[in-house]
Amino acid sequence: MKKILLLLSFLSVSSIISAQEDQEFDDTKQELKLNLAMSVAGVPEITYEYFLEDNSSVGASLAIALDSEEDMALRFIFSPYYRLFFGKKKNAGFFIEANTAVATYHDYYVNYDFYYEDDMIIEEHSIYDEKTTNFGLGAAVGFKLLTRNNYIGEIYAGAGRLFGDQKAAEVYPRVGITIGKRF
Repeated sequence: MKKILLLLSFLSVSSIISAQEDQEFDDTKQELKLNLAMSVAGVPEITYEYFLEDNSSVGASLAIALDSEEDMALRFIFSPYYRLFFGKKKNAGFFIEANTAVATYHDYYVNYDFYYEDDMIIEEHSIYDEKTTNFGLGAAVGFKLLTRNNYIGEIYAGAGRLFGDQKAAEVYPRVGITIGKRF
């Protein structure tokens, strides 16, 4: 009787272990990323992404300019997005993205006017110095790579159209070479 009980317990434990090895459960649903391309350009961007399903996700990017206002017009951009993936791995491979943005630009320039009056050259200048915040819609395409340790790398490119003040920039960039971690 002891031998039969020992054999049954051994078989049940081995079947449980075998079932656990066959079952591959991945409960990672989030990513945190840094955009290296925008960081090199002087506007570091941090992105959070949440997986809705195995082939779709939502996320948001936040970028703030570090350079002076005279050197770079783009000061701030917040860009929520939705991605649809076409790869074999969970939320990896080729993707398309629809995004929105709230972008703040600081436009600063000096306009010089020269004209003749009574055989004299008259110089006038006017300074345009204004911050504008606009809303926009855009799209991007890209490719995401995933390692076994849940490190990710992605490359994407796209742009969006800003609506609002016509004196400000009309297009916002959506480009990146990012690295991050899935958790």
